[in-house]
Amino acid sequence: MYAKLVLTLLFGLLLTLPSVAAPVAEPQETVPAGWTHRPVMEHFTSLGCPPCMSIDLDVGRLWTDYRDEPEVPWTYVSFHQRNGAYADDEFASKEAKQRYEHYVVQGTPDAQFDGGYIEELGGGDGTYETYLDHYTDSGEREVKPTELRVWQEFREDRFVFRVNLTYLGDGGLHDPFIDPDELEPTVYLFVVEDDIMAWSSEEGKEVMQHNTHRETALHDERPGTMQPGEEWSTEVEWVIPDIIDYVDGHEDRDGNPQEGPHPIPTPINPAKIEVVAVVYDLNDNSRHSSKTSNAADTPRAINSATPRSTAYDEQNEPPTVTEYDDRLEGSQAVISATLADEDGIGSAYVIYNFRNGTYDDGKWGVVPMALEGDHGTAVVEFTAGDPVWYRILLVDGKGGFAATDARQVEGTGGGDDTEEALPGPGIALALLALAGISLRRRV
Repeated sequence: MYAKLVLTLLFGLLLTLPSVAAPVAEPQETVPAGWTHRPVMEHFTSLGCPPCMSIDLDVGRLWTDYRDEPEVPWTYVSFHQRNGAYADDEFASKEAKQRYEHYVVQGTPDAQFDGGYIEELGGGDGTYETYLDHYTDSGEREVKPTELRVWQEFREDRFVFRVNLTYLGDGGLHDPFIDPDELEPTVYLFVVEDDIMAWSSEEGKEVMQHNTHRETALHDERPGTMQPGEEWSTEVEWVIPDIIDYVDGHEDRDGNPQEGPHPIPTPINPAKIEVVAVVYDLNDNSRHSSKTSNAADTPRAINSATPRSTAYDEQNEPPTVTEYDDRLEGSQAVISATLADEDGIGSAYVIYNFRNGTYDDGKWGVVPMALEGDHGTAVVEFTAGDPVWYRILLVDGKGGFAATDARQVEGTGGGDDTEEALPGPGIALALLALAGISLRRRV
């Protein structure tokens, strides 16, 4: 008790002296001027919900207009629900429903910016501008400063995610008993897939979906109280699922009950997977001064990151393919490419199918490329008459990732090799160089 009294008196004396900031690490300028962090939007929607579909194009356009910005100014995750006139949204998992319940959401569409610092329920004309304004207000708010990095490594049927969090500290003087300079974080890793065509019964056709939540790889991980300059990191292995656990009341497109575990209708494409890391402050439930905030007072997000934002923050240019040299040797398609990066190539994989460049009816095959210097080679066995479509996923020596557009091996399938495919998002992989393996066509 006596020691505590002495410390408190000393702190009071310090307050009478000129203020001197405590030395803390300076965050790198990696977000727009005036912003303190990368905000995140958690979007709740449904393919069977009329108002959701009415703003779907605006939400998607906002993402596609900004997703290729090199600094990745903000992130977002789309959690699908079983709402609206139809109960057949193919992404309406129990995990997505749990996130919906976390925020005590009243309906869809709904958007939670920075963990509920701003909440936008409903939508209509002007959604694009409204959401963009919410991102700005969230990005400019005062938060406890952190440095957040995340990487992902592809290993044939799974990803390994690594996340690193550093608390940079507020600086200045803090009463160690009343207002200590410390952070109590909780960390999530949301796995999303971009550019998915999915059936909407409300629209009566397939529609493009963005950053769709596939699973949560890390849920409410609490590193404990962090002091200025303290780092925390962890590694999570995520096996690419082929089963989705549907919510109660879910139906298939014909109206038949489809609750519990079922095969995923649209298989996951590894080239379009990206992990979104988000850190929330358990002691921050601040509200916007004039806009609606989440009434549940959920912990607010204070930073988010993706492998692309990590590469930007580390000033790491992604690797590239500078030349292709495909050829046929009997029933084998030999895929050969020249790979370039100043940090060297860490590894490269080929994913392939025998249909088209935007194939989503089944799993893509996977074969590692054998690397020799800046040259990579992989062999795919195929049946005469089948087209061989492929993409190369490669990483450099620092873990920076690039995914090529889909390409058809010339001379296969009898078609041309000019079909345009959707490029995958930039994701960071760190892979071991593997020997070439021939894989036979999947049946």
